[in-house]
Amino acid sequence: MQALSTAKSGERYTIKWMLGNQKVMDFLHRHDFCEGNPIDVILRNWMIIGNDMCRVAIGCEVADRIQV
Repeated sequence: MQALSTAKSGERYTIKWMLGNQKVMDFLHRHDFCEGNPIDVILRNWMIIGNDMCRVAIGCEVADRIQV
């Protein structure tokens, strides 16, 4: 297991667990970024992640709290 902020661009990972404030967690869950779901790391410098439905840019401080 590793922090999402250390994941490699172009790779697919499964979210193991996430922590964060309620607004961030609600936003991620609404866009189907949940524990157990796969995500693609599209670009690491800006931490752009995606799933089959959408792409989202998140800050590295948020990515530090997501384990894959």
